[in-house]
Amino acid sequence: MIYHRMKTEIIRVLKSSYLKNISTQILGSGLAQILPLLIIPFLSRIYSAEEFATYTSFMATTGILSVAVGGRYYLAIVLPKTNKEARSVFTLSVILTMFYSILLLLIILIYYKFFNASSFEISYLIIPFYIFFYGLWLSFVNFSIRLKEFKINAFSKILQSFINSISSISFGLIKLSFGLIIGRLLGVLSASIFLKFKFNKTFVLDSIGNLKYFLKKYRNFPIYGILPSLLDAASLQAPIFAIEYFFTKEILGHFGLTIMVLSAPLSVLGVAFKDVFYQKVAELYNLGNGFKIKKVFLSSAILLFIIGIPLGFIVHFFGEYLFGFIFGKEWINSGKYAEILIFSFIIKLVVSPLSTIFNIFNKQRIISLWQGLYFITTLTTIFLSVSVFKLTIDLFLVIYVFHELVLYLTYFYLQLNLINKNQHLCVE
Repeated sequence: MIYHRMKTEIIRVLKSSYLKNISTQILGSGLAQILPLLIIPFLSRIYSAEEFATYTSFMATTGILSVAVGGRYYLAIVLPKTNKEARSVFTLSVILTMFYSILLLLIILIYYKFFNASSFEISYLIIPFYIFFYGLWLSFVNFSIRLKEFKINAFSKILQSFINSISSISFGLIKLSFGLIIGRLLGVLSASIFLKFKFNKTFVLDSIGNLKYFLKKYRNFPIYGILPSLLDAASLQAPIFAIEYFFTKEILGHFGLTIMVLSAPLSVLGVAFKDVFYQKVAELYNLGNGFKIKKVFLSSAILLFIIGIPLGFIVHFFGEYLFGFIFGKEWINSGKYAEILIFSFIIKLVVSPLSTIFNIFNKQRIISLWQGLYFITTLTTIFLSVSVFKLTIDLFLVIYVFHELVLYLTYFYLQLNLINKNQHLCVE
């Protein structure tokens, strides 16, 4: 009986506008990721493993620092009942993003001048500019999600990818060592400018009192969001910093290529589901339809799992061969790492896009508790593996993946448990 109901619900979802919006997102995100995937064989031949290591380190650093961008108020843009209120939240997010980026720039300049002038790198100065345009892009993206402008959202990702790809190749051909980083910056800059013209009237000169009102109304996003998400981001990037410190830069470069390749197809699906799922469940929440939220949640999880299985099979059994053939024999180790890491990518593919359910129910505290646990166990696992037991890179990755599976299955249980407890929700 339960199987029959679930089968009926999945068929209904497959025919709904919900899946149509997801398909639009996947198509746009897919096209946005095709170019990076196509050019990686070129990048792997014009950039060295050391240059990939520098890029990997840059993305790990910005991945952590970008957590606090806009005070995370960009996540609240989808929630207000009127577009006028949403524009106010958007404005608040952009203003906070600007101040945060300026603060980062000042800290970097002060650090350069007084503490570490001898080892200063140009890539450090790029960080605050990248953070600013990335935060601006996130604000526009969430406003487009609110308006269900998924085609515009998707095109911005395609544009970002195109500019990033062309720039990275061009800078690589002229032997610019930071070409991958500058290409990434130009990509997010172009996407932000495009969305600015598409939503030209989104930013409004709101009153201080109005901004303070929304600053207070959605204060749970920075209060319960920044620190836990910072810990979460640090946990996700910790293997990169551990490899950089305990292993060689060449190993980090190979690891970075692995992450770049695996992230491409899986992030397409994850981000597409996350954006549409968030909008759909927020809409159901405002309608007070708690039972339907659970159906959408379960059908989304099943679809993501079904999609991830064939990808996992191909990478796990043919990773070394594929990486060596496509990217060059010198990158076979990247394929070996991919065969191990693919399992952690699949579990994240299923669980991470659905985590917005905590924002819908305003239960950021649960996220913070899990992220705190994730941070502690990740650092413990890494410390014991590479510092105490001094495992090889292969064994270290196996232990790390096992840890990921356990923690993300726990995360999924918390999501489902939250929905079960709130099925009888009413509109506030």
